[in-house]
Order: sequence, then C-alpha cells, then structure tokens
Amino acid sequence: MEDTLIKKDIYLEGLNCAHCAQVINDKIEKLEEVNSANLNFINKKLTININSDVDYNILSQKIKDIIDKIEPGLNIIFENDFESNAKISNTTIEKDDTKDELIKLAIGLAVYLFGIYQSISGKESLFGNVIFIITYFLVGFDVLKKSLKNILNGKVLDENFLMSLATIGAIAINEIPEAVGVMLFYKIGEYLQKKAVGKSRKSIASLMDIRPNTANLKVGSKIEVASPSEVKIGDTIIVKNGEKVPLDGVVIDGSSMVDTSCLTGESVFRGVSIGDEVLSGFINKNSTLTIKVSKEFEDSTISKILDLVENASSKKSKTENFITKFARYYTPIVVLLSILITFITPILTDKSLSESFYNGLVFLVVSCPCALVLSIPLTYFSGIGVASKNGILIKGSNYLEYLRNIDTVIFDKTGTLTEGVFDVSKIKGINITDDKLLEYCAFAEVNSNHPIAKSILKAYDKEVDIEKIISYEEIDSYGVKVNYDNNNILVGNEKLLKKENILFTKPNEFGTIVYVAVNQVYKGYIVISDKIKDESEEALKSIKNMNIDTIMLTGDNEGVAKNVSKKLKIDKYYANLLPIDKVNRLEEIIKDNKKVAFVGDGINDAPVLKRADIGISMGGIGSDCAIEASDIVIMNDDISKIKKGIEISEKTYKIVWQNIIFALSIKAIVMILGAGGVASMWEAIFADVGVSILAVLNSMRIMKA
Repeated sequence: MEDTLIKKDIYLEGLNCAHCAQVINDKIEKLEEVNSANLNFINKKLTININSDVDYNILSQKIKDIIDKIEPGLNIIFENDFESNAKISNTTIEKDDTKDELIKLAIGLAVYLFGIYQSISGKESLFGNVIFIITYFLVGFDVLKKSLKNILNGKVLDENFLMSLATIGAIAINEIPEAVGVMLFYKIGEYLQKKAVGKSRKSIASLMDIRPNTANLKVGSKIEVASPSEVKIGDTIIVKNGEKVPLDGVVIDGSSMVDTSCLTGESVFRGVSIGDEVLSGFINKNSTLTIKVSKEFEDSTISKILDLVENASSKKSKTENFITKFARYYTPIVVLLSILITFITPILTDKSLSESFYNGLVFLVVSCPCALVLSIPLTYFSGIGVASKNGILIKGSNYLEYLRNIDTVIFDKTGTLTEGVFDVSKIKGINITDDKLLEYCAFAEVNSNHPIAKSILKAYDKEVDIEKIISYEEIDSYGVKVNYDNNNILVGNEKLLKKENILFTKPNEFGTIVYVAVNQVYKGYIVISDKIKDESEEALKSIKNMNIDTIMLTGDNEGVAKNVSKKLKIDKYYANLLPIDKVNRLEEIIKDNKKVAFVGDGINDAPVLKRADIGISMGGIGSDCAIEASDIVIMNDDISKIKKGIEISEKTYKIVWQNIIFALSIKAIVMILGAGGVASMWEAIFADVGVSILAVLNSMRIMKA
C-alpha cells in the first residue's frame, strides 16, 4: 500500500537570487526522501511532499545543508517553527537592510568619483590606485566572499564567481578604474533589481491580501481576540462593521451587506441575514454579525484559495520549463566560449593575450541568465494573482498559458448557461386532475435533492407522508420509481417510459418535461422551465468574437436544447446526453484537433472537466467540488469571466515572450560585440543587471490587466 504524502512548507527569508532558487529546488527534488519539491521564488516558500514514514528532522538538516551551500546566509524557517501555517503571510517579514546597503553604495560612489577626479586631474599615482582598491573592497567584499564560499562548496558558475573573475581579471591587466566601476555599478544594479523585485512582490501580496488576521471569539459573555486558526467548528465569532469574515460559517444573529469582491472580483454588495452562509474573506459593510463557525481555518474557503494560488507555480508552463532547461546549459556553454575567445583570438588575430582576456571577461559577465529565470515565473505568478483578484481561480501557470490556445468552448447547460433554478410552468393531467398529477409527482420526488424535484415539491407545497413510501429507486439519468401507498409511480424523462414500455404521446412543449405514469398507465406531464442567465448572451457573443467555437452538451431534451442554443446563437448542441455520452462527445471533438475548454457546474460534470484540455468550473462561491474537479474556477458563476481569463492569459504570454526576446537579443548583441572587442564591461553590466531590472519592471505590467 502506498504511503500517504505529507506536505511541508519551508520559508527562505532573504532569498533574492532567482537562479540560486532554481538550483536549490533541483538539488532538494533529487533527495530520495522527497517525492516532489517546488520553490516559489516570489513568496520565498519551498513546498515539499514527503512520505509519512520519512524522518522529517533528519530531512530538515539535509535541506538546510543544501540551502546553506548554495545560498549561505538565508534565514531558513521550517513550518514546525511557526505556531500555525495561518500566521505566515505571502511574504515573510524580513530585516530591512536596504538602508545600510544604500549608505555603503553612496560612500563607494563618492570615493570612486574622487578616484576618477584624481585620474582626470593628472594625479594618477599609487594613492589613486589605493582609493580605487578601497572602493572595490567596500562595495564588492560580499560578492568576493560569496564567490569564495561557493567555490569551496563546489558551486562555480554563478554570478558572484563571474563578477569576481571578471573584475579581478581586469585589475590584473591594469584596468583598475574600470574593474572598480563595473563592480560598483553591478552592485547598484543589484540593489535596483532587489527593489524592483520587492515592489513586484508587494504588488502581488496586495492582490492576495485577503487572509484575515484575527477573529473576535465569543467566550461566554466576553469577546476575545484570537487567531483564526485557534477557532473551532461550532464556536461563535463576532464580525463588526468593516472587518473581514475570518472563517466560513452561518449567520445566527444580525443582518448586513457584505463585500464579496476578494472572492468574486465583483463590487456589488450582497445582503446576508440569519441562516445565510458567509465565507472567509467577505468584508462586513454595515452592522455587526454573529456567526457560528462551520469550518476550521485550514479548511475555509479563503485558505483553500490562497493555497491554490500560492502553490500554482508547481504546475509550470511549457515556457517556464523551457527556460529552466535552457538556463541549465546556457551558462556552461557561455563560459566555454569565453575561454575559447581568450585563447583562440590571439592565434587567429593580431590581438594580445591581455586584450583577448578582457574580451573573454566581458563575454563572461553577460552570461548570467537571471533576467529570464527571474522575470518569467514572476510574470506567470502575477497573472495568476490578477486573475484571482478578478474572481478567476487558476490552479497552475500551465493552465494560464494554455488558456490562450483554446479554439472551442463546450458548455453544460443547467447552472452554467441557465440559472439552474427550476419552476413548474405547466401541469397537464390525462384522465386525472392536474392537482392529482402534481400530487403523484411530489410523492415520487420527496426524497430527491435534484433541482427539478425541489421545484415540484415547491409547487405542491404540502406535507408528504413518507411513512407510506414502501420502496424507492432512483434510476440515474432516467428518473424515479416509487411505490407509494401501494401505487407504483414512475416520474422521469421519456427514456424512462420507453424503458418501462409505457405508451405515451410526446407533447410539443418548451422546457424540461417530466412524465408521470401510475401503475404502468401514462397519466400526464409537468413542464419545468429554467431561465437563461442574464449575462449568458453577451458572454457567448464576446467569446465568439474571439474566433472561438461554442458547443453545448446537455442531458435535456431536443426541444429545450434547441431553444437555448437558438437564443444564445451557439454553433452546435447535443441533447439527451448521459454523463458518459458527454465524455464520448468531448472525445470526438478533441479528435478533430480542437483545443477544448469545458465549462460545467462542478461535481456533476467532473468526468468531462477532467478530460477536457482545460476544465472550467462554474461552481459558485467557495464550492469545494468545483475547486477539486477543475483547472480553473469562476468564483461567481459569471461566464463572461472566461473572456477576461483569456485576455489575462494572452497578455501574460506576450509579456513573457517580450522578456525572452529582449533579454536574449541584448545578451547576444553584447556577446558578439564583446567577442569582437567593441563592447566593454559597462555594456556587459547593462546586458546582465540592467536587462534583469527592465524585465522585472515589464513583468509588473500584467498587474494592470
């Protein structure tokens, strides 16, 4: 029997090197105790899955050793060191050392400018060189220190080593001012890059700042402020005006308007009163609510959403996987080329060894792939965050990337294109009164939770004596067979009557027709109508305007399907489908080389949602089954959000490839110029750090989607 997997989170405070993060992730994932690992550079969280029989204390030490070797100096916080996972925010609180770093850079720049003045004024001397060397060690000491530590740990080809080698090499060939200037401006660039990444992290954190921090727990007649993780099911909490609802529950006292925008992306307030369910993350806008807690914090809607969004990076897009593999081979190849430039150029040309050595150093400085390794995951994570802010929960960057490729959207009907709220619109008894027909129907449907059954019981509006039910059988996709007070009652669709060999006349009615037979005799029918959602027509139109085909699959009869399809101008529809028929139809459509998204309402459509290229669930706010069954969840059932999701996908993809083309183009140009002796260290620094800063800033544009 396979061991149960346990998820553990580890937080790496101070992690600012994207390339190092990738190396850490690869090393830890290779540990035999680790089933899978995902280091999210954006929120500095390493998530590992391990078997239940693994000694976590021993594994923790192994992980710590790996991290210390690759990126020494990080503050490693294991999940067990926190009182609760709920107390850890998206971005862990770190010591703000930017002020000290800025002071050091300012002093270094001032001393460097003084050295330049010495050179310009013709006072070049040993004193001037001493000034430059002091500046070099002032601003570059930590780079040299990290480089030495990494070499001792067997890690050579990182940016610290490359910068150390390049600048020490420049000093060796008497290019002291340039070596110092390059180190100084490299550090300034790193500082600006760190600020840019920090700003983007804060922007993403603000998108996901929906986690409640405290709960007003009612204990007897007192109110105590507690962590949401400490509140248990059945406890009573008080939510005051302006506060976030910290846990899922039911209102037991008070009425108010709540803001659901952090879950749905919609600014329209919703009224709640006694008996209504409220979800964690809602904001109370009016009067005080008393709520009985129905879920613990780790199982609450807000926790599930945050967990899915924060861990979405574990499902990487094809582009991310390509860049990860590319970076693995790119740097060693560039280092090899720089060696060839250094030693082959003097043989083939009249350049001296010192000149070719300098050109090789320039080539080296350009080689760091940080611009790509940093900006691409950042862009995808930002895209997922923006989608979440708009009420679109995307469970991986692979789904976000693929969404733009969709050329066919298949819709379920009930609860997706229609309200899913059924009303009895017509009763037609044959040789019995309409009231008697409705009564028979109510007897049969009293034990069913199906929306059609509820509409029939609502129309009947009388008590049913369930003690008189002798037998009850629900026939999937057909209907119900009941023996009530010695009467054999059949209630269902036309397939049920055909299956039971009962003669009937098919009426020409619009809506869902429920047929009734008593003691094998057809007694009439009831028509149930389902209203088309107000937003469906405009949403379908906007999707079709994106050159996407639309198809509807439904278990309803031909008449209902045709009417809905005609009103919404759907390209094609298939009616009278069982759940397995929907899967078969989907298979046929996919065989035609279509890239398909299926839109359904959660658990009923789980097989089709799983089989589609992208499963989009219209599961409603906080629906557990919707979140489990699909790749993308529309949190408020509004299918117009599909267009918004595709737009976010397209913009994310464009920005990703803008960064890839921009970074590789600049690096390629500078490499060629450097190899030819045209580009200097200054251009190389721009091609490394400057490109990284611009790529990160470009990634942040997705926030405006």
